[in-house]
Amino acid sequence: MMYCTTTAPEMSVFSLMFFLLLPVQVHMQQNTKFYAKLPARITALSGSCVQIPCTFDAPKDTLKNAESIFGFWLKKDHAFLSADCLVVFNGSTNIIKGFSHIKILGNLSQYECTSVFYDVMTNHTDNYYFRVEMKSVDWKYTYAENPIYISVSEMPELPIFTPTDLQEVMEETTVNLSCSAEAPCPEQRPTISWSNIPESALITTQLQEKPNKTQSVVSNMTFKASYKDHRKNISCTATYPRNTSNDSNVESTMILRVLFSPKETHINIDPSDSVAVGTNVTLTCKSKASPNEMNYTWYKRGQEKELDFGEQLTFNINRRSEGWYFCRAKNKHGMQMSEEIQLIVAESLSLIIGCVGGISAFLFIFLLVTIFLRVQRVKPSSIRETDISDQGREKHMQITSIYDNSAFATSDELEMPKDENEIHYGQIDFSNPQTKSATVKGSEQETIYAEVCGSGKD
Repeated sequence: MMYCTTTAPEMSVFSLMFFLLLPVQVHMQQNTKFYAKLPARITALSGSCVQIPCTFDAPKDTLKNAESIFGFWLKKDHAFLSADCLVVFNGSTNIIKGFSHIKILGNLSQYECTSVFYDVMTNHTDNYYFRVEMKSVDWKYTYAENPIYISVSEMPELPIFTPTDLQEVMEETTVNLSCSAEAPCPEQRPTISWSNIPESALITTQLQEKPNKTQSVVSNMTFKASYKDHRKNISCTATYPRNTSNDSNVESTMILRVLFSPKETHINIDPSDSVAVGTNVTLTCKSKASPNEMNYTWYKRGQEKELDFGEQLTFNINRRSEGWYFCRAKNKHGMQMSEEIQLIVAESLSLIIGCVGGISAFLFIFLLVTIFLRVQRVKPSSIRETDISDQGREKHMQITSIYDNSAFATSDELEMPKDENEIHYGQIDFSNPQTKSATVKGSEQETIYAEVCGSGKD
């Protein structure tokens, strides 16, 4: 039986080769590169915070055996001991320089290094490097290959529409339009508002994470395109809160173009009043459409064939021109007929006015005649009543005069009989009386004599 053995000289050669290869392995480990995943660039708003998404890699056994892990942030230079390097955050000593506050949110033992820089100012604009130090295993590494450039601005970036190439949409189609605004500080995220939006718009807003792990606020608007929305200036405004007296507002605007068939088709007449025979009249067909390249056709009620083509119809008025006219507007998406409009010739209008005037005059004369007849019926009765009253007054005056001038009638004779059953007869003669002249104190007076006959007393 044969056995494989190793002699002493062979052992010495093996040990020598091991110790010769050991420095090579250590050197290879030291030259191994590790990487951190950071955005190449991020824009922050002055007076706000900025969140830096960050992950890193490291030797698994080293990270597993480490008793404690500390994170660092270096500014300007990745060389930890360089004079140009500024350590703005030292996780091992918890020292912060140049910032009011810096916080590592990620769990370093899980290769997470997401950090937040608070109250950033414009002088904080620069390159920043992440560094890891592990205790007990004595492993340190600065990720010089992956710096992040933080740009601090006084004004936030403009919101962005999606899709960016939205040029034209067809009427009655459903449109999905988004407006996104960067959220460099999720703790102070912006709010988005819309203006001049379609009536049917439905809006939802949420915070979204982008592929580079930065965040943005996205507002989605869904609506059905209408011809009334054509050429609308739709605006999206992002409002950023800041640790200053005023918030920051930025706005983006887009023009919505809707394709649709003719709408609101109607006719204008010039002159607008009635026209006389022998004068010209112009009819214009008006309509809204997109695209606005349209064909126009003219019609008249009662006629089968088209009158003419074109936006305007001009002709000389004659007696046969009167009637109802309408037009048709057409583009590549459809057509629409206008409402009929009446053209009145001046002679016809004069005839109508004459008829109305004649009827009015007849009614006026009829009213006057009726009033006159009523007055005539009332007047005779008034005259008769007036005559009777006047005759009664004359007779009363005559009787009074007779009694006053009667010197022959005594009071006893003038007294009425007491016996009501006895009838007395009297006679008054109003024939031409005899007159006598008498002179009384130098004046002449005419005396009227009357004879009264009555029965004597019993």
